[in-house]
Amino acid sequence: MVPMNFTSIYRTSLGLAAFFVLFGVLHAEETKRIAANKERIIKTVRFLSEENFPRTAAPKNKEKTVDYLIKSLTAAGLEAARHEFAIKQFLCDDTFSGTNHNDVAIELNSYTFTNIHALKKGKTDKRIVVGAHYDIVAESPGADDNASAVATIIELAHLLKETTKLNCDVELVFYDLEEEGLYGSRYHAKKLKNQKVNVVCMLCMDLVGYYSDAEHSQTYPVSGLSVLYGTKGDFLAMIGKPEDAKLIADAQKAFRETTTLKIQTFSAPKGLDILLSRSDHAPFWQEGYPALFFTDTADFRSKHYHQKTDTWRTLDYDRLAQVPVGMYHVVLAIDAAQMP
Repeated sequence: MVPMNFTSIYRTSLGLAAFFVLFGVLHAEETKRIAANKERIIKTVRFLSEENFPRTAAPKNKEKTVDYLIKSLTAAGLEAARHEFAIKQFLCDDTFSGTNHNDVAIELNSYTFTNIHALKKGKTDKRIVVGAHYDIVAESPGADDNASAVATIIELAHLLKETTKLNCDVELVFYDLEEEGLYGSRYHAKKLKNQKVNVVCMLCMDLVGYYSDAEHSQTYPVSGLSVLYGTKGDFLAMIGKPEDAKLIADAQKAFRETTTLKIQTFSAPKGLDILLSRSDHAPFWQEGYPALFFTDTADFRSKHYHQKTDTWRTLDYDRLAQVPVGMYHVVLAIDAAQMP
């Protein structure tokens, strides 16, 4: 997740908590109908954060990571592919437009990066995108950030394997360069918009595996929010926009009724959504697509965020294994609303 000093921003805005719309604190009962493979989740997180460390900071490891993710999606019955994109840096003056033959620019650097995509076809041309970044910050193993979400999407792919009556296409994506400025998701969202793809929702997961039942293990950008949401870091947060109230309600209902994991849902009002645009849902918001962001709240809970201590042993795999189950039913709920 891209770092941001939220605390200083929010502290200068007294009463900001009033801008957050509470859609509910959910205490789910044991109603799950399917189960995720916890051992496969642990295997993925451990490979990405320990066995292949640093998974994207070295070219050799990066290729091993891409190969592992493609093979994991293929094992779930999907056809996965790598999509390359380039970032170029130029030396030029402010008159350069890139189209005038009189303009002069010198290319300084060009970097190629990789997104990984898999598509499960539905009956219509509508699409649900489920994405998570797989890159890391330097020197961090990145178990929670973001191997936890990558493992969740792999598990979601397995849960979707036997689903044959989808109305929408479901696109599963692993993004590169989230930590460097959301480049992978920015490229994807803009490409979908240019191709006029009807994305009914983007579901982003970023840090979904760290939980605590200890009092005061959860902090907030505004201290008053603890009155509403409690002081224990025992929940998954879901963030959307007020105009997507029905989408949020449908998603929270689906998650609540099918998992044992608590979920607390927030809405980011227009004008303040930039403060919550720390991950790969943000480019989809910017392109006008509905998007929901699922997170364990990163540095508002975990002392391991972006640190060398973000290792695979620090995660709560019982709760993490509930996330793909919940996401599976969220996808089905959103898909059911798109029936032709």
